[in-house]
Amino acid sequence: MNYSQRRHRLIPYAVIALLILVGVGITESLQKVVTDRTFQLQRTEAFGVISQLRAQLESEINSVLYLSSGLISYVTVQPRNDPEQWKALAAEIVRGTEHVRNIGLAPDNVISFVYPLHGNEAALGLDYRKNEKQWPAVKKAIDSGGMVLAGPLKLVQGGLGLIARTPIFTHPEGVEGSRYWGLSSVVLDADSLFRSSGIQNDVSGYVIAIKGRDGAGESGDMVFGSADIYDQAIAKMRISFPNGHWIIAAKPNATSGAFWMGQYVARIVGYSFLIVLTVLLIILVRLYHASEGEAMHDHLTGLPNRRLMIERINQLAGLHERTDISFALYFIDLNKFKEINDNLGHSAGDAVLIEVGRRLKNIVRSSDTVARTGGDEFMVLQPGVKSVTAAESVIGKIERALAEPFQYMFSPVEISAAIGVAIYPNDSDTVDKLIMIADDRMYDRKAEQKQKVGFVE
Repeated sequence: MNYSQRRHRLIPYAVIALLILVGVGITESLQKVVTDRTFQLQRTEAFGVISQLRAQLESEINSVLYLSSGLISYVTVQPRNDPEQWKALAAEIVRGTEHVRNIGLAPDNVISFVYPLHGNEAALGLDYRKNEKQWPAVKKAIDSGGMVLAGPLKLVQGGLGLIARTPIFTHPEGVEGSRYWGLSSVVLDADSLFRSSGIQNDVSGYVIAIKGRDGAGESGDMVFGSADIYDQAIAKMRISFPNGHWIIAAKPNATSGAFWMGQYVARIVGYSFLIVLTVLLIILVRLYHASEGEAMHDHLTGLPNRRLMIERINQLAGLHERTDISFALYFIDLNKFKEINDNLGHSAGDAVLIEVGRRLKNIVRSSDTVARTGGDEFMVLQPGVKSVTAAESVIGKIERALAEPFQYMFSPVEISAAIGVAIYPNDSDTVDKLIMIADDRMYDRKAEQKQKVGFVE
């Protein structure tokens, strides 16, 4: 296969490669559009999810604080120690919610009342001012004059807890303004609070994280979930409570099928289509080349046919104008081929044709072309031959090769041929006339052979 033919065969593959590049570009552009659109839809949906969670969590926290406000109000107007009444009010608060672990009162910052007492006896007598871990939060509540929510922190009883500390101020008669009485503390079960609010790792396909330990917001540590989830979140909102806030955040769950479809739907569809299209195009190109090869080759011997031979003769003739190359064209017609078909059958004739083609290919150069151009006719195109004398030596080689013994189904078959040759441009500088000359010389040779030995067609 020469350069021109190789280039001709490679052009369709180059076009397919170009189509693949264009397809990749279109797919990636579509994927960017889909990704941007998906992000906006997910962000809107994520805001809806955390907005609902925020409302539920704020409602749960505020309901607990509202219940505990009754005890604080009572102490405000009845500042004297009244453990029985405190116990009754605290019991009512605990019955009203599942989130309260215990309630404590600390007159003058010393805990003197805890409900329920069982399991919390060690807290009695604790002086906040002498406790380095808890005093900063207590001091913050006193200075702010309002409730401060601390935590989450690990509870001795297990689990995580939130502590709502509220300073209590009384208004004694005859005293202008208010006087600090002490502190109330409500310990909340954080796990129960989050669970009741619907906060879990995955909510409607979104992973949740909350930041702002001790009500510090963005500067605080994680309250729920991981810092990685928070940093990658596509939606964030404040959860507000007195003297502090948390920030709730959500990001799409990367393990969900919906997330991956949203992220890669265009690539999945686009590249699947591109692969199918590429395979189909390659199949079509190969089928075309195969059919083209069949159109240019003899189906029995696999040799080039007359059409391909003429094309190559024209190519060499065109090359002569640039390089002054000459070439020889041999016409070969088998002798007694009809007798072989009649006596041994057409399968024997086919075997002879295949064997002749094989022998011709074996004695010529790789740059030469051997073609079957008719029933029992062959042509050989040989570049670089400049004279009939040089061509005659090739004719001798062909005749000797064909004369070698051949058997078909144990029957000896004698093969010989009449061969004519014409040299380009010595005999003719036009292809059609060159073919006529080679053909005429082949028939002249056949006539000579008949006269000598009486060959019959």
